[in-house]
Amino acid sequence: MVMVGFRLILLLGASSLLIAAEPAVVPAAALAKKWQRTKSLADPKEETRATSVRVTKGLKVEIQQVAVRVDADTQEAFQNIQFELGSDMLQAGASCSQQLAEIAKAMRMAGTETFLVEGHTCDLGGELENKSLSQRRAQAIVAALCQLGVAEERLQPLGFGAEHPLTPNRTEAERCINRRVAIFRKL
Repeated sequence: MVMVGFRLILLLGASSLLIAAEPAVVPAAALAKKWQRTKSLADPKEETRATSVRVTKGLKVEIQQVAVRVDADTQEAFQNIQFELGSDMLQAGASCSQQLAEIAKAMRMAGTETFLVEGHTCDLGGELENKSLSQRRAQAIVAALCQLGVAEERLQPLGFGAEHPLTPNRTEAERCINRRVAIFRKL
């Protein structure tokens, strides 16, 4: 009986330790290697990333389709870039700041390549709210990268809302995984 209780405590301890650990920062050299157009990337795995966006023209609001061609093999998702809940404000933290610096360095190392910066949300909130929030989050990343020396014309922000979950959104841990930023090299 004592042994069973002891195992449970160890499992709970390991689980909480796992949840508390921050994701590792992806180094600039690894990102640049993935994003630089080289002979090994001469035959890219082409994918079209498409979504609808709301466009305001004066008093009129239109829904437009946006499609961006990317090299699917160059996708990198960043779990250590987190936002305040329901906000486009980046959470303060060394891991987030360090990751943004590594991304900017990698983009500078990648020469003149251009990038799609995707924002994603979990399923909490309405469809239009999530779409708008994810767009603002992608724009916040673009603004942060520009402050770190990346030319704005090399970056295209696009919010997907909750359209592309990585996990089913059943628990807060799964929702946290779905609230993410992903970057692709554009074709």
